[in-house]
Amino acid sequence: MLTATKIRFTGAVQEVRRLTDETIVLRMERGDIDFEPGQYVRIGVDGDSEIRDYSVYSGNNKPYLEVLLRRVEEGLVSKQLFGLEAGDKVMIGGPYGHFKLVEEVRSNPLLFIATGTGISPFRSFLESYKGLHYRLIHGTSYLNEGYEKEIYGDRYFHCVSREKGGDYQGRVTDYLKDVEFTPDTNAFLCGNCDMIYDVFDLLQERGLPTTQIHTEVYF
Repeated sequence: MLTATKIRFTGAVQEVRRLTDETIVLRMERGDIDFEPGQYVRIGVDGDSEIRDYSVYSGNNKPYLEVLLRRVEEGLVSKQLFGLEAGDKVMIGGPYGHFKLVEEVRSNPLLFIATGTGISPFRSFLESYKGLHYRLIHGTSYLNEGYEKEIYGDRYFHCVSREKGGDYQGRVTDYLKDVEFTPDTNAFLCGNCDMIYDVFDLLQERGLPTTQIHTEVYF
């Protein structure tokens, strides 16, 4: 079973919001977890020995915890969580992580770059902090993976790589080659490791200091 250092409490699922056939938002009791936006929690089905890390999707001003998760065919925990319903119990640990929007940069121009469910910490940033000067660039394989994009309004830009549609047909890395940003911009990258490595190098080459590039690798 899980050790006490990994698990904090057992709480109930409050709501399951299905976004696509493979993606859900899982809303759970928050308990006494006091997280900073951008951090992640560890979640597993109550009574099971497996647990996985998920960035918090909801703001830290909400009375609940939400995570955005995609069912992975070979992923044991994601399939278990995907099958939960309201009232089911989950084990929650945390928070963990250092992918935070610190106060010193919140008034600066912000460039949020995500692939897939890597959009989660940015949703938490935006629910928690008001008045951010940001642009959100989201890369997905398919058009229907623009998860709840209506939340972000015209600051959301969707790159779709495997079908027509979205704001740009192609990969995030290709689109970013022509994106303009000011020298005081802070860039936050979250998602696929290949995207993060490529975008990190690209931003460096275009003159953005490494101290202004922040990363969170999902897979």
